[in-house]
Amino acid sequence: MTAPDEQDKAAPLGLPRDTTPTWEVELLISGVAVFAMLQLPELLDRVVLDWSPRFIDRWAKLLWVVYVYAKSAALILATTFVIHLLLRARWIALVGMLSIYPKGVDWNNLHVGPNAREVESERMGRMEDSIERADNRATMVFAMGVVLASILFGVTLGVAVLLGGALWIDTQFGIPISTEWIVWCFVLFIVPYAFAMFFDRHYGAQLTTGGRAQRFLRALLRGYARIGLGMSNNPAMALLSSHHGRRRTILMTISVFMLAAFAASTSYLYARNPDLFGSYARFPDPNELDARSVDPSHYEDRRDVAREPAVPYIQSPVIIGPYVQLVVPYAPDRDGVALQKQCPDRADAATTLACLQRNHRVLLDEKPLAVDYDVGQDARTNRPALVAMIDVRTLPRGRHLLRIGQPPHHEDAEDTFIPFWR
Repeated sequence: MTAPDEQDKAAPLGLPRDTTPTWEVELLISGVAVFAMLQLPELLDRVVLDWSPRFIDRWAKLLWVVYVYAKSAALILATTFVIHLLLRARWIALVGMLSIYPKGVDWNNLHVGPNAREVESERMGRMEDSIERADNRATMVFAMGVVLASILFGVTLGVAVLLGGALWIDTQFGIPISTEWIVWCFVLFIVPYAFAMFFDRHYGAQLTTGGRAQRFLRALLRGYARIGLGMSNNPAMALLSSHHGRRRTILMTISVFMLAAFAASTSYLYARNPDLFGSYARFPDPNELDARSVDPSHYEDRRDVAREPAVPYIQSPVIIGPYVQLVVPYAPDRDGVALQKQCPDRADAATTLACLQRNHRVLLDEKPLAVDYDVGQDARTNRPALVAMIDVRTLPRGRHLLRIGQPPHHEDAEDTFIPFWR
């Protein structure tokens, strides 16, 4: 018969008794979701870069606000799941190492001085305590990431609803809605709640029980709680705030939000202007040498439709066939404003096309070219565009230059230059 001591020695070492009961679910969620979250920011980039050229500048800016909130939430989740997996891996490693060395750290074999040994052993404590701290830290990171991302997703949904409502008002009633309108709507919405919380904290105890002021204050707080504000709607945040300090939690939340928003904005800026980052200060600026610039966005076989702006383009820098296919995308912020000034409001399609043709004159090697545009679209983005077929059969071999005009009196009324070779 086996003695009790021998049974204890033969029994496998299990997880610590105080292990967080949700550790398995946390690992499952992080392991499955991390791959999706790492792809979500790139998907959001493609969506906003594809949809921005479809709107006038005012609406494109509002869409950008929604994008920043949504991408910030996606970045927080992706970062959270990666860090959580690393912290859980560290915790698992500590548990495994303790099973191999159940006596813990043998400080006598580290060959350190007595003072260093005392300081280090005091900071580390027992291995069981280190394992418990690693376990708790992983769970807190998981909870904080999910909570903060949920808050941002809620804000994103709210801003998206405001954007849709503003677009409907502008379309149906012709009332232009700008970013300032949405900001003021948000301020008017949040100020009463902030004032009610401040008043309740400092003067709530002085109100008469059951009095009109107390009933009004509670009705106001209940109303905001029902639409998602307040600690009762976020128990995890309430737990963190109550145990780690409200100011500390708020400061950490704001810091994470600002860092995520900065990362989202920077990535968008890089997607639009990749040459802004790098040691390229001495390289000639292509914007100052329009006629000598070979921009990939002007050629169908080289352009990146997801990241580059909607600009006129041809099929290739080297033209082999008899025609150059010129495509001039319709830009609502540029062409729409020009049409309002030059064409009647209820002009027919032929008149509108004639106005667009006058605004986008074409020169070949600095000589005016009689071009008849047809109504078409960008085949890869399905956005409206003007299409013209230019006969180049009689052109000599060598370098040639197309110059496409822009609507006059526009802030971006700089002609587009597209070099090509025969």
